[in-house]
Amino acid sequence: MKKFITNNNTLYTLGIVLVFVVWFLISLSQGQGNLIFPDPLRVFKTLIEMLGNGNTYQRIGWTMLRTLEGFGIALAGAILLGLLGGAVKPIQVVLRPTMIVFKSAPTAAFVFLFFVLFGGQHAPIFVVSLLALPILYESIVAGFNNIPTEIEDSLKVDSGKNIRGLLKVKIPIAMPFFMVGLASSFALSLKTEIMAEIITGSTNMGLGTAIHAYRIIDAGDLTPIFAIALIAIIIILIVDLIGFFVRKKFQK
Repeated sequence: MKKFITNNNTLYTLGIVLVFVVWFLISLSQGQGNLIFPDPLRVFKTLIEMLGNGNTYQRIGWTMLRTLEGFGIALAGAILLGLLGGAVKPIQVVLRPTMIVFKSAPTAAFVFLFFVLFGGQHAPIFVVSLLALPILYESIVAGFNNIPTEIEDSLKVDSGKNIRGLLKVKIPIAMPFFMVGLASSFALSLKTEIMAEIITGSTNMGLGTAIHAYRIIDAGDLTPIFAIALIAIIIILIVDLIGFFVRKKFQK
């Protein structure tokens, strides 16, 4: 019995149940039948209706597509800059302030900036790129910085700082750090994409665009917004679960 209670799966399930209990109690405290903070049953009913509508899957598809576009741009930039920064230490030092700025600046500020520069259609893509770039870059650089000193010395003696040493030795050693950063940053990129869609409100189909639209249609009924948020949470949990197994594999 004690083993069952302390089992991680049991505790995780208990945590999920607790979330819904708290949700129900908060909704109840706002008054029965209120639509500003709707109860779980009302939200799940709306969720099922949405899942029966083909437009919902188009919205999911467009949001995922834009996330992948932005993430792909960030990935390409991070690999290029990460290899340069990892192989040449002065470049790493030069790039450090830029990466700090990208990580520290408010994401919403970049949304408005890119909205002006590139329009609402493309702004979320560039915001995702800017958010993911420093995380991916730092994971690559961290891999290079954690190469044991004896291996670095051996490379200097055997092959020097050449392309072969980089491809055959350094990159394979740095790969686990990169994969952990890759797995950790994609779920965050997806959340950023949805947030940017909500702020711009002018992208083609998307989960964030749908939230923006429902807010305008009826600001007093947040039930559909809660339902879309649940869809986003489920997708992000799946991505996080995949990322967990990737991190677990490479951290070994």
